Amino acid sequence: MTPTLALEQAMLHPDYDRFIARVRQATPVALVDQLDAAATQATRVATTAARFTGGCDAGVATAADLPGWLRLGLLDALTRWADGKATTCRHSPDPDRPEPVLTAAWKPGLVTCIRCAHLWSLGRRANLTCDCCGAICPPDRMNPGMTQFGALIFQYGTCDDCRPSVASNNPLSATLPAEQDAARGTGRASPRGGRGCSRGKGGRR
Repeated sequence: MTPTLALEQAMLHPDYDRFIARVRQATPVALVDQLDAAATQATRVATTAARFTGGCDAGVATAADLPGWLRLGLLDALTRWADGKATTCRHSPDPDRPEPVLTAAWKPGLVTCIRCAHLWSLGRRANLTCDCCGAICPPDRMNPGMTQFGALIFQYGTCDDCRPSVASNNPLSATLPAEQDAARGTGRASPRGGRGCSRGKGGRR
């Protein structure tokens, strides 16, 4: 089993919250504080990006609420980064030095710091490609979104048909699962933002 699938299986287990609580108790307080501070800063970054791009929808979800393609994409980015197999920006963000980082469905295996948000820009055609089904969408049917897991912000874009929803049927734009002290499903959510923090330049990998 790959690390991504193992992590997914753990997150979908009914005892996941209790497991995370025990991990937090066993982790040095200073590191927990750094992780929490990085997650809080990531929420602010995503919220600011959403305001800048005109996004407004928000939702809170557990791992089980996420469609498989989105959940696995996020977890694959996280495990690659944790294993040292991800490509990073020149500032070399490291999981051992908690800070907000960006990754995205359209550039798998790349993780950047917030300062290098320009690396996520896309050409017009790629910017209108659904990351779930691959359809080219009219501009008014493209739904950019961000899903937050701790300090990691995973960006994606979908057509109307593939747009994720939370259990309440509200559009999903972000999730902060229970690695925080909040009970599962009650974490903070970040509003929907643009397709990357910069648009219209560069090519899709």
